Amino acid sequence: MNTATVFHADNRQRLETDAELELYTPQDAGRVLDCCAATVKRIGDELHLPAIRTVGGVRLFSRQQVERIQQERERRAIEASRR
Repeated sequence: MNTATVFHADNRQRLETDAELELYTPQDAGRVLDCCAATVKRIGDELHLPAIRTVGGVRLFSRQQVERIQQERERRAIEASRR
């Protein structure tokens, strides 16, 4: 497995990434999460969602992390509807 070590832009959290890792731009992640790219960036900042930054400064989020956030949002919505 080819791996590279990258760091979260804000807290320098170490991430191990696979060369075949699926990465989403904020716009792609927004489509999955049903929100805008700015909201994805805010979620990333507030929840310390690990992001890889390109040389140009674009944040890239792993598919697994985006899906984890989506599942958490769905779980919260279900819990809220039960109240």
